[in-house]
Amino acid sequence: MESKQPKKRFGNVKFVEPYDFKHPKLFSKEIMRTLRSIHDNLARNLGRIFSSSLRYKVDVHLQKIDQLSSSKFIQELDSPSTIYLLDIQELGGELILVLPPELCIHFIERQSGGQGKELADRRTLTTIEEKIVSRIMQNVNQEIIMAWEPFMDFSIGSMTYESKPENIHLTTVDPTIVAKFKVDLGEKELEIKITYSYSLLKEAMNDTILKKGLKSKLEKLSDEELDSYKRTLSKAKVCVQSLLGETSLTLKDIMNLKEGDTIPLPQKADKPLEVRVNGVKKLTAYPGMLHGRRAIKVFELLEEINEQELV
Repeated sequence: MESKQPKKRFGNVKFVEPYDFKHPKLFSKEIMRTLRSIHDNLARNLGRIFSSSLRYKVDVHLQKIDQLSSSKFIQELDSPSTIYLLDIQELGGELILVLPPELCIHFIERQSGGQGKELADRRTLTTIEEKIVSRIMQNVNQEIIMAWEPFMDFSIGSMTYESKPENIHLTTVDPTIVAKFKVDLGEKELEIKITYSYSLLKEAMNDTILKKGLKSKLEKLSDEELDSYKRTLSKAKVCVQSLLGETSLTLKDIMNLKEGDTIPLPQKADKPLEVRVNGVKKLTAYPGMLHGRRAIKVFELLEEINEQELV
């Protein structure tokens, strides 16, 4: 039995990690980071599609990206499942998307007017139910294409539905990379999977499309290009609005307003006003006059909020 004792480091000696030659790692750290970025974006867009279909808030998060043998991936699928084989014509292979049947049935019930959030038992979809889910899948397919668009262009030629994993006959025995997503429905969490064969991603992995896309994001601009961007941005027009204050009125109050009526605002005269740039609060300022025209004097620039902190 293999020892479970913690590893120790002596001086500058590096750790020696075991390597499984039967299942070699085919993806570099650089490519794995790019794949995570692609599927993080896809997860957010799937959350938007699912929320729209279910008519309540749904969060989708990327859990992890695994490398599995194709046979092990098939063995791990529950039966029945909702499996879609998406034909990628440009790369000559198939992308496989696996959804829990109970999630698909939930889609159908909510779109048919149901208000409950309880999930049905796992079962095979009927022909009519599969037709309804396929309409949602059209949106999902489009989001998959859009997620990959910065790195490679492809289209989904056809979509085949299958409920039994044992009926899937893969055209290759290559290892697969599996992106696993968690779908948070509030009261319950489900898992969906997207898998790519090694041969399908071979062109992207071989130091071409993925690294090219990554390089373009990190490429440093020349001085001439930077000056050109600055000149273009300096001429861009933006809408700057200074708010004297805001309040809430009922429709009845608005209908009863007469000429000469006063609407009180919570804004204090000695406090700076809120200033919005293109509708976003960016700074505060005091009102005044300059050369006979109304103006504001900037008091404070507000720090930008990191979007990741809001997630």
